[in-house]
Amino acid sequence: MASDEPCLIAQQERYPWSDLGQAGLIVEGRVEGHISLESNLTIEESGSVEADMDVDQVTVKGEARGEVVAARSAVLHATARVAGNIRAPQIIIEDGAKFSGTIEMEVELPASIKAGGA
Repeated sequence: MASDEPCLIAQQERYPWSDLGQAGLIVEGRVEGHISLESNLTIEESGSVEADMDVDQVTVKGEARGEVVAARSAVLHATARVAGNIRAPQIIIEDGAKFSGTIEMEVELPASIKAGGA
């Protein structure tokens, strides 16, 4: 498999951790521990991740538990079940997604909002 092709954790598979560098990761099974990627993490509906995640982008359709730091974006689809804090410049939560935690968006607010809007 070429290094730029995503790695697949299949439905009946368990994986203790993932530090895959530039390769993407598609989870249909279960991953535990820590995930560090310079690419995309996709958790399919059948997928379950219990890990702190440091990724470029994350798409959640299944279950995720842990701290999520995404350099570009985090998308929680309607079927997502997420428990943990999310930090990303762009966060999309579709109607129907289940989420428990905090959200921090790394964006620069206008001075008028920062100062309380005089």
